[in-house]
Amino acid sequence: MRSTFSFKSLLLIVFIQFNPICIFSALEKHTDPSTEYPPFTLTVKNLKIALENAGVQHADIVLRQAILETGWFKCTNCSLSRNNIFGFWYKKKYIQFDDWKDCVAYYKRWQDRHYSGGDYYVFLKKVGYATDPNYVKRLKSIKGI
Repeated sequence: MRSTFSFKSLLLIVFIQFNPICIFSALEKHTDPSTEYPPFTLTVKNLKIALENAGVQHADIVLRQAILETGWFKCTNCSLSRNNIFGFWYKKKYIQFDDWKDCVAYYKRWQDRHYSGGDYYVFLKKVGYATDPNYVKRLKSIKGI
Protein backbone atom coordinates (compact mmCIF):
# COMPACT_ATOMS: atom_id res chain seq x y z
CA MET A 1 0.00 0.00 0.00
CA ARG A 2 1.38 3.32 -1.04
CA SER A 3 1.05 6.36 1.19
CA THR A 4 0.46 9.72 -0.42
CA PHE A 5 1.28 13.06 1.15
CA SER A 6 0.23 16.35 -0.19
CA PHE A 7 2.42 19.41 0.03
CA LYS A 8 -0.01 20.87 2.62
CA SER A 9 0.28 17.75 4.78
CA LEU A 10 4.05 17.97 4.64
CA LEU A 11 3.99 21.64 5.65
CA LEU A 12 1.66 20.89 8.55
CA ILE A 13 3.93 18.09 9.79
CA VAL A 14 6.98 20.34 9.56
CA PHE A 15 5.16 23.16 11.33
CA ILE A 16 3.98 20.91 14.16
CA GLN A 17 7.44 19.39 14.52
CA PHE A 18 9.13 22.78 14.87
CA ASN A 19 6.35 24.74 16.54
CA PRO A 20 4.05 22.39 18.52
CA ILE A 21 3.27 24.89 21.28
CA CYS A 22 1.78 27.42 18.87
CA ILE A 23 -0.46 24.85 17.22
CA PHE A 24 -1.80 23.44 20.48
CA SER A 25 -2.18 26.86 22.08
CA ALA A 26 -4.19 28.04 19.10
CA LEU A 27 -6.37 24.91 19.14
CA GLU A 28 -6.98 25.25 22.88
CA LYS A 29 -7.91 28.90 22.53
CA HIS A 30 -10.44 28.23 19.79
CA THR A 31 -12.06 25.16 21.34
CA ASP A 32 -12.63 26.50 24.87
CA PRO A 33 -15.06 29.46 24.85
CA SER A 34 -14.47 30.09 28.56
CA THR A 35 -10.93 31.26 27.74
CA GLU A 36 -12.10 34.00 25.39
CA TYR A 37 -11.76 37.59 26.52
CA PRO A 38 -13.55 39.83 26.54
CA PRO A 39 -16.53 37.81 27.64
CA PHE A 40 -19.62 38.42 25.56
CA THR A 41 -22.43 37.87 28.06
CA LEU A 42 -23.11 40.66 30.54
CA THR A 43 -22.93 39.09 33.99
CA VAL A 44 -21.60 40.33 37.33
CA LYS A 45 -18.56 38.06 36.96
CA ASN A 46 -17.80 39.16 33.39
CA LEU A 47 -18.27 42.83 34.25
CA LYS A 48 -15.84 42.48 37.18
CA ILE A 49 -13.27 41.00 34.80
CA ALA A 50 -13.81 43.74 32.21
CA LEU A 51 -13.54 46.53 34.82
CA GLU A 52 -10.32 45.10 36.23
CA ASN A 53 -8.80 44.54 32.79
CA ALA A 54 -9.70 48.09 31.76
CA GLY A 55 -8.01 49.46 34.88
CA VAL A 56 -11.16 51.13 36.21
CA GLN A 57 -10.52 52.48 39.70
CA HIS A 58 -12.91 51.48 42.50
CA ALA A 59 -14.26 48.65 40.35
CA ASP A 60 -16.46 47.39 43.21
CA ILE A 61 -18.33 50.71 43.35
CA VAL A 62 -18.49 50.99 39.55
CA LEU A 63 -19.94 47.47 39.41
CA ARG A 64 -22.65 48.61 41.84
CA GLN A 65 -23.35 51.56 39.54
CA ALA A 66 -24.00 49.22 36.60
CA ILE A 67 -26.23 47.02 38.75
CA LEU A 68 -28.22 50.01 39.97
CA GLU A 69 -28.51 51.64 36.54
CA THR A 70 -29.75 48.43 34.88
CA GLY A 71 -31.66 46.66 37.65
CA TRP A 72 -29.19 43.78 37.83
CA PHE A 73 -28.95 43.78 34.00
CA LYS A 74 -32.66 43.03 33.61
CA CYS A 75 -34.29 46.39 32.91
CA THR A 76 -36.28 46.74 29.71
CA ASN A 77 -36.91 50.48 29.63
CA CYS A 78 -33.47 51.88 30.46
CA SER A 79 -30.05 52.54 28.98
CA LEU A 80 -29.28 48.81 28.85
CA SER A 81 -31.06 48.53 25.50
CA ARG A 82 -28.29 50.79 24.15
CA ASN A 83 -25.50 48.73 25.78
CA ASN A 84 -25.08 51.69 28.11
CA ILE A 85 -24.69 49.96 31.46
CA PHE A 86 -23.78 53.13 33.37
CA GLY A 87 -26.59 55.40 32.20
CA PHE A 88 -24.42 57.97 30.41
CA TRP A 89 -26.37 60.86 28.82
CA TYR A 90 -25.55 63.35 26.09
CA LYS A 91 -27.95 66.06 24.98
CA LYS A 92 -30.79 64.54 27.05
CA LYS A 93 -30.43 61.10 25.40
CA TYR A 94 -28.69 57.91 26.44
CA ILE A 95 -25.41 57.34 24.63
CA GLN A 96 -25.54 54.30 22.33
CA PHE A 97 -22.71 51.75 22.45
CA ASP A 98 -22.13 48.86 20.04
CA ASP A 99 -21.37 46.56 22.96
CA TRP A 100 -21.41 46.79 26.76
CA LYS A 101 -17.61 46.42 26.75
CA ASP A 102 -17.41 49.68 24.78
CA CYS A 103 -19.34 51.29 27.62
CA VAL A 104 -16.73 50.03 30.09
CA ALA A 105 -13.98 51.62 27.97
CA TYR A 106 -15.97 54.87 27.87
CA TYR A 107 -16.36 54.79 31.67
CA LYS A 108 -12.58 54.38 32.04
CA ARG A 109 -11.95 57.43 29.82
CA TRP A 110 -14.60 59.43 31.72
CA GLN A 111 -13.06 58.41 35.03
CA ASP A 112 -9.54 59.32 33.88
CA ARG A 113 -10.76 62.81 32.86
CA HIS A 114 -12.74 63.58 36.01
CA TYR A 115 -11.49 61.59 38.99
CA SER A 116 -8.31 62.72 40.73
CA GLY A 117 -8.43 60.59 43.87
CA GLY A 118 -10.15 60.44 47.21
CA ASP A 119 -13.42 58.95 48.40
CA TYR A 120 -15.18 57.69 45.28
CA TYR A 121 -18.66 58.06 46.75
CA VAL A 122 -17.92 61.72 47.55
CA PHE A 123 -16.61 62.16 44.02
CA LEU A 124 -19.77 60.71 42.45
CA LYS A 125 -21.92 63.03 44.51
CA LYS A 126 -19.71 66.05 43.76
CA VAL A 127 -19.76 65.54 39.97
CA GLY A 128 -23.51 64.98 40.06
CA TYR A 129 -23.30 61.52 38.56
CA ALA A 130 -26.95 60.88 39.34
CA THR A 131 -29.94 63.11 39.97
CA ASP A 132 -31.20 60.85 42.76
CA PRO A 133 -30.16 62.42 46.10
CA ASN A 134 -30.03 58.89 47.58
CA TYR A 135 -27.79 57.51 44.81
CA VAL A 136 -24.77 56.86 47.06
CA LYS A 137 -26.95 55.31 49.75
CA ARG A 138 -28.51 53.03 47.14
CA LEU A 139 -25.08 52.03 45.81
CA LYS A 140 -23.89 51.14 49.30
CA SER A 141 -27.00 49.02 49.91
CA ILE A 142 -26.20 46.63 47.03
CA LYS A 143 -24.92 43.40 48.55
CA GLY A 144 -23.93 39.99 47.28
CA ILE A 145 -21.48 40.93 44.56
